[in-house]
Amino acid sequence: MQQKGVKSMRKTGRFFAVCGAVCALGIILTVAGFAMGGASDMEKIEGNHTWFNVGPMHKETDEIELGEFDSIKADGNMDIAVIGSGFAGEIDSALGEDTLEEEWIEKAYNEDFAGKVMIRWKDGEERPEVSVEKGVLVIHSNSAGPETEVNLSTEDSMADVVVFCGEAKLKNVDISTDCGDIAVGGIECENLNISNDAGDIEVSSVTGGKMMFKVDAGDISMENCKGDITAEVHTGDIEFDAAVDMSQFQVSLQAGAGDVQVNDATEEVSEFSHEGGPNKLTCRTDAGDIEVDFFNTGEAQEL
Repeated sequence: MQQKGVKSMRKTGRFFAVCGAVCALGIILTVAGFAMGGASDMEKIEGNHTWFNVGPMHKETDEIELGEFDSIKADGNMDIAVIGSGFAGEIDSALGEDTLEEEWIEKAYNEDFAGKVMIRWKDGEERPEVSVEKGVLVIHSNSAGPETEVNLSTEDSMADVVVFCGEAKLKNVDISTDCGDIAVGGIECENLNISNDAGDIEVSSVTGGKMMFKVDAGDISMENCKGDITAEVHTGDIEFDAAVDMSQFQVSLQAGAGDVQVNDATEEVSEFSHEGGPNKLTCRTDAGDIEVDFFNTGEAQEL
């Protein structure tokens, strides 16, 4: 147990060290760039180095039409979104608000567009690999480039890969990324397994059998989801917003270094449990907060 605790502390230390180094490098390059002649020189740096980005990312875009698939397996470095046909929700981390992204959102509602995959990649990076093998949509991407990447732009939030499912019901969805945000919305699946080393997971309007979400450094957000759900975070927050009463869920929540809040409770506790069914919700975070809201009359939950 002591060895595991030391390992977790080391992982946390490495995470914050990397964050500090990237922030410091970004500031240094910004000052240096403008000192050497302003934005034009910064753009020259961007042109010569794929790991540096100062303005909106100029990415190639392609629309791929593949054969039918009932499962998805994805890995690599990328932001990825999986959208069920006719999904009417919003997934902010994957589909933003600029013109191109609004166009893609509209396509999510179009049944004629279902079953296609949209991919983007920056010049100098590898194009995401997409294929269908024995009914499984296989996606691999190294588009994040080198381990250290400086991005000073706040205007590019579009996912590198967006999958518009032809059928809302899938067998297995397995997504594992080293770095990037993952969003899934409007699907039904037997098994949903999502893991991420660094980035956020956002899941909306998903019904399934077993659902497992794991993040090392990042947040997990779940809305209107049903099934046997487990969410685990090493460093980050977990949010769950249900459209049903708490009596529909067996609940187990535990925050190692943080607070647990259920239905706007005013008390600060580190764990909470509730017996119910037929759905199950298990949430754990080593360092972060857990916030869970079920449909109710608006009264705060007594913990």
